[in-house]
Amino acid sequence: HLLSMRFQAGLLLSLLLVLRSEPDPERRASVLVAPVSLLANWEAEIARFAPDLRVMVAHQSAMPLSELGSVDQDRLDTVDLVITSYGSLLRLPWIAAARWRLAVLDEAQAIKNPAAKQTRAVKQLDSQSRIALTGTPIENRLGDLWSIFDFLNPGLLGSAKQFGEFTKR
Repeated sequence: HLLSMRFQAGLLLSLLLVLRSEPDPERRASVLVAPVSLLANWEAEIARFAPDLRVMVAHQSAMPLSELGSVDQDRLDTVDLVITSYGSLLRLPWIAAARWRLAVLDEAQAIKNPAAKQTRAVKQLDSQSRIALTGTPIENRLGDLWSIFDFLNPGLLGSAKQFGEFTKR
């Protein structure tokens, strides 16, 4: 599982470095949403394998609350990647309001419940592209997979109800 996580991280960091080198007239940063327990791991991976990436960790463990609540577009223009937690996504309106180049979910099974607040918040992110990283896309039932695919490509598998009816056949 560690190799899989390292491989996923390596691919993502490579993509972010390529995107950074390409012209982007809108100059959008990317956002990575992960469980709180993995924020430091992501910082360490970036420091080790992609130290040129300009990163901001949008979490109270890394920034004072006063600064965390007032991030604006000028600040976002100075970074390549914002790393945040699922909980911070719910508490920081500027994350939902920003326009992102890439929205990445780590441990994407965290959005398996389509009715959960964090799932709805993640699906509202305005991004040019989306990526879901997970080692366990299906934890309990096939319906877990629907929500991840609905984040990646809304409507591809129909509604949750349609998908549930199809998988019962």
